[in-house]
Amino acid sequence: MQGFWKKCSDFGAGRWAAILAILLTLGAVPKARILDSPDFKVFYAAARHAVVDPENLYKISPDRYLYPPSTSILLLPFAFSDAWHFHQFVWMAFLGFLIFLLARRSFAAFFAMALLTRYLIVTLNYGQINLLVISFLWLTQAQYDRRREGWAGALWSIATSIKVYPAVLGAEFLLKKSWRGFAGFFLTLLPILLLPVLFWGPSLAMQLYGEFFHALQAKGLPMHSHNQSFAALFLRLFTRVEFDLHGIGHEMWGFFPLGAEFAHLLAWVIGLSLTGISWLVCARRKDGFLSAAAFSILFLSHIVWKDYVLFLYFPLFELFSSELLSKRQKVSGGILFALIVTLSSHDVAGAKAGALFDAASIHLWLAVLVWGAWILYRSAFSSSPAMKKLS
Repeated sequence: MQGFWKKCSDFGAGRWAAILAILLTLGAVPKARILDSPDFKVFYAAARHAVVDPENLYKISPDRYLYPPSTSILLLPFAFSDAWHFHQFVWMAFLGFLIFLLARRSFAAFFAMALLTRYLIVTLNYGQINLLVISFLWLTQAQYDRRREGWAGALWSIATSIKVYPAVLGAEFLLKKSWRGFAGFFLTLLPILLLPVLFWGPSLAMQLYGEFFHALQAKGLPMHSHNQSFAALFLRLFTRVEFDLHGIGHEMWGFFPLGAEFAHLLAWVIGLSLTGISWLVCARRKDGFLSAAAFSILFLSHIVWKDYVLFLYFPLFELFSSELLSKRQKVSGGILFALIVTLSSHDVAGAKAGALFDAASIHLWLAVLVWGAWILYRSAFSSSPAMKKLS
């Protein structure tokens, strides 16, 4: 058995990462063709509007486009022609390349990414964008660790301009008093936000930013079973309101009809408590901030789709990299994670049970489980002899 593991180790994390990325990407092609990459189709349509008819950016879309006008311009390299299927598969190949880059860093990174296979498949099938955001956050931390605070701030700004929630990483820059990082952030964000002015003129740019904020206000809080957030879960549990049980039909729970205000309050209390503890733990040693940012995104957002679980890449990588945890602990934790993900899937549990697991926010509770393991690990690290010597 030891010989087998040695051969696997000698093969190298980079090669295993390449195999993982290629298999996942090629395996996702048939389903992506059937679904027609609906999320990427929204980005593609937005980028085409940016070139042809920007006034329709928020009026005509395969689904709701809920990103800033500047994002449609940033996506132009992936939508420079009318050849939809060409750009669809270029985007899939790009996502596969990002999987490879994130998994090749080390065996810890590879195992973290491999455990998230179910969510990677969802991302590839739908053409979602969170892998790009995760990559920019990783690059942000890499530049910061190399003492290139300005570049780190610039990369953080790009991530935030794609989706707003990476802004939570600002807590790291604040705790470290990284004013150069903030300078890099704002000096990069301003030109990005002004791109619509350069492309379409100030009048249309201001109109589109207004439509963007209106679209955000109008999106509401979807209660259907795909939404894994605390807010959506507690609304399903504590209100007598119908929600869509994906692929099954309408459902009404309201087991404890305590009202929407109670549901929202409880979601904020739990979310703020978990994220607050995460940042306090990081502040003690001034590291682990990407993990805290991941938990903030998952526990505070009122919309948490399944692909958001990919942000667990950061705490999983941290746990698998730890020298304090034994191989047995890492293997046991990985098996438990994989079992929960697998046994709750529609393919294994069945359509009805899988949908009910989703409605119970099984993926969010999986994130809470990882959070608990991460907190225990950080506590053990803080009390280790090596850490006591440093302090």
